[in-house]
Amino acid sequence: MNHLYRRLLQFLKPYKGRLFVAMFCMVVLAACTAALAWMLKPALDQALAGGNQRYIYLIPLGIIGLYFIKGIAYYGQSYFMAYIGQRVITDLRNYMYDRLTSQSLSFFAHRKTGEILARIGYDVTLVQGAVSTAITALMRDVATIIFLTAVILYQDWKLALMSMMLFPLVIYPIARFGKKIRHATSEGQVSMGEMTSLVEETIGGVRVVKAFGMEAYEQRRFRALTQRFFSHQMRAMRVQALSFPIMELLAGFCVAGVLYYGGSQVAAGFSTPGALMSFLAAMIMLYEPVKRLSAANNQIQQGLSAAERIFDLADEEIAVVDCDDAVDLSGNFVASVAFESVQLKYPNAEKAVLDHIHFSVAPGEVVALVGKSGAGKTSLASLVPRFLDVSAGVVRVSGEDVRHVTQDSLRQHIALVTQEVILFNDTVLNNVAYGHDEIDREKVIAVAKAANAHEFIMKMPQGYDTLVGERGVILSGGQRQRISLARALLKDAPILILDEATSSLDTESERLVQEAIDRLMQGRTVIVIAHRLSTIRHADKIVVLDHGQVAQMGQHELLLQEGGLYSELYHMQFEQQGDVDSVI
Repeated sequence: MNHLYRRLLQFLKPYKGRLFVAMFCMVVLAACTAALAWMLKPALDQALAGGNQRYIYLIPLGIIGLYFIKGIAYYGQSYFMAYIGQRVITDLRNYMYDRLTSQSLSFFAHRKTGEILARIGYDVTLVQGAVSTAITALMRDVATIIFLTAVILYQDWKLALMSMMLFPLVIYPIARFGKKIRHATSEGQVSMGEMTSLVEETIGGVRVVKAFGMEAYEQRRFRALTQRFFSHQMRAMRVQALSFPIMELLAGFCVAGVLYYGGSQVAAGFSTPGALMSFLAAMIMLYEPVKRLSAANNQIQQGLSAAERIFDLADEEIAVVDCDDAVDLSGNFVASVAFESVQLKYPNAEKAVLDHIHFSVAPGEVVALVGKSGAGKTSLASLVPRFLDVSAGVVRVSGEDVRHVTQDSLRQHIALVTQEVILFNDTVLNNVAYGHDEIDREKVIAVAKAANAHEFIMKMPQGYDTLVGERGVILSGGQRQRISLARALLKDAPILILDEATSSLDTESERLVQEAIDRLMQGRTVIVIAHRLSTIRHADKIVVLDHGQVAQMGQHELLLQEGGLYSELYHMQFEQQGDVDSVI
């Protein structure tokens, strides 16, 4: 667990100045608390007993002064620790988000979205409690314990040592309870991740849920998860609730022992009532920070459990990174792509997704990738912008191994249009101009017209300033696709990847999208996946994939004459659709 402490402390380093001020305020606060207990002795023995009349005036003034200083110190430590806690959590969230957005596609292939959301949301909140509230209480209460211990040792060291013999009995339950709470919290965090994942899946697939009448089933699944989370939370609550009476019982033994022994000392004349009351007050005050240490430890254990899950996610190795000597792909750029004996195998997979892929795409060529579902078409296209790295072989763009150029410079030369259009909960304007620091409204309008999107955009309530909703929910599939095409047009990249860009569209939308695609393809090197036969028929090269390998390669007419898988797919689609422009 020490490594978790050290990693969390790394996030405190940038704020060590404020941390020092907060710690100073905590020390002052603890010293004032101890001074109030110490002042009981002169108040009783000198002022109230009549031994020294000056104390009647000085002690009340001293108490007022101490409370004033105590208030200032409390404000200082509360403000600065709250600032540090919030900054640490902000930095931790930013760190997590940076790591997540830097991961390759293979990372997200084996992670549930809900689990990721739970870690960056719920788990980070638990760490916040450990960093701000719990650490504040820990440092403040430890300082208070030290000062109050000094007071009781000063008043009666023998009685103090006797009282401290029970201290190990206090520490044991604190440590024991902390372990139990951490275990229960860890299991609860897993349940929270599963709940978040289920909610995300259900909302995303709500049409399917309703279409199949599965509302009751999904409700039962969610109730089972909430019940499991409830059970884990109650385990933690039971431990926390049990810690209080045990601490109270131990405190009762301490106070009773002090009263018995101290009272007998006063009766025998070896001590004064003021000394006994000052000692007893310090003991009672000492009990409060010890009790709070138990609560702080419980909170810290919860935070450490959450930190372990957060760092487990953040520490997963980023599969696709720039090499140390990566260069910018700029200057004399040539829009060529080459696959040289490429193999791709996902982690923990038995069989390669792609095996011995070897072909090239010349500048300005249109190459179509066709094949049955699962043949590896999308995986192959994903190697070009280096969303994935090859397991063997080389992918070259402009003659350069994509692993030896920076990812930013590589992707600046590539535009991507996919079947599943991703739009953000922002305006139409910002969605089209996504990826551009400065937005040229005139250029956005121009590309929207070229993408056959301008007409429907202008019919929207605020035109280009209309919010499209999450994932473009207010738009139809064809409208979303045309905005995606406008985005690709605005990027004006020399290499274009079209991944089933006209799939699942109605006839009219398909026609408008196809017109926009034809404009987008002009003068570019294009890799088309499962596009309309009208595009594939005129492609310079058709690559037929079967089980991750190149089964056939050539032009449309030659492949039909050759027979084989391409001819089989062609006639299959022709018979199903009765239209030579069917999807291959």
